[in-house]
Amino acid sequence: MAVGLLAKMPGLGISSVLILHVVGNMDRGFGAGSLVAAFWTAGAGLGAPLQGRGLDRYGLRKVFGLLVIAQSLFWGLAHFLPFPALVATAFIGGLTTLPAFTVIRLALANMVTEENRHTAYAVEAITTDVAYMAGPSFGILLATLASPTVAFLAMGTLLFAAGCAYLLLDPPLKAARPAADGPKPRLRSWLTARMVCALSITVATSIAVIGFEVAAIGTLQKSGQLQWSWLLLVVAGLASVAGGFLYGGMRRPPSVFAIGALLGVLCIPIGLASEWYWLCVFAIPANLLVAPALSASAGAVSGLAPDDSKGVAMGTYASAILVGNVVGSPLAGTVLDHGGPAASFAAFGATAALIAGLAYLCDLRLRSKGSDTPDARSEHLESSGALQ
Repeated sequence: MAVGLLAKMPGLGISSVLILHVVGNMDRGFGAGSLVAAFWTAGAGLGAPLQGRGLDRYGLRKVFGLLVIAQSLFWGLAHFLPFPALVATAFIGGLTTLPAFTVIRLALANMVTEENRHTAYAVEAITTDVAYMAGPSFGILLATLASPTVAFLAMGTLLFAAGCAYLLLDPPLKAARPAADGPKPRLRSWLTARMVCALSITVATSIAVIGFEVAAIGTLQKSGQLQWSWLLLVVAGLASVAGGFLYGGMRRPPSVFAIGALLGVLCIPIGLASEWYWLCVFAIPANLLVAPALSASAGAVSGLAPDDSKGVAMGTYASAILVGNVVGSPLAGTVLDHGGPAASFAAFGATAALIAGLAYLCDLRLRSKGSDTPDARSEHLESSGALQ
């Protein structure tokens, strides 16, 4: 958990540091910086399932040995590159970034008993909230007080340290590795219809989370209250941490579909706030569900995946979060520009709730037919409350 937090902090602050590097060191605009960050995100989205497959087949140390070398080269050399080369290199950097989230969730699936797994995933989601509050702030602070180059190199140093720590600890992922002489897992062995439902609720959760961030910051900027954005993000993070503690303490947690749908619904009334302090107050109920939604969706995907495909399944889960980011960010921003704050919160909140509702109906139909339960795994999920 501690090493995972160390790896998540730079992972969540990379976009801010790349943008500030392009703006501060290359004298280009935020649009150009966002382009570099977008190429990094695209590479990370494509690389997550590939890295998960590598963890399944070759284990952590072989995969991380290559990734640590690749990340060291990128962060050590990329700040010397001209802008066109940086754009292309950022995609490769994202493709080879450390799969911190995937490794932690795989280790938890192997180290924690079934009855306590949702609690472990809740704690993992809480560390994500801490990293979310600390990582970007750390990068922005270094870029402001020192220089964007210092922030760039510090980010690379943190990733290198986290990668080396993973190599030393070698967390137990054996349950995610097939036997050397066994058949290679096929796509259809884990990407079942119910898995698609679980990934869909992950996308819905991500749309709500990133949509809230974009719409809230945009609302404060339009009203001339942007100086309070840091307090809003801290309130949102603390609410998510509190929600994670409450969820982790439940013996029988609610359905992941119910949590995801309610998260989307609770985002809608936030758009009614006109002052920064009301925005903070209205944001609390929705953000109480962020950590539970992330931990519940991670538990659902992990529980549905067979042991020899958990790595690629959790890598695909990370990609599903990025898909939600890609959908939610422009949706919230575009509607905010043309319809105002209330319309923006309503748009992404209703979209997240609708996706969650459709995923629930599809999963309900599959379970009633029994067409997607080839083994006892799905029955166990139903009884444990991971999906229903």
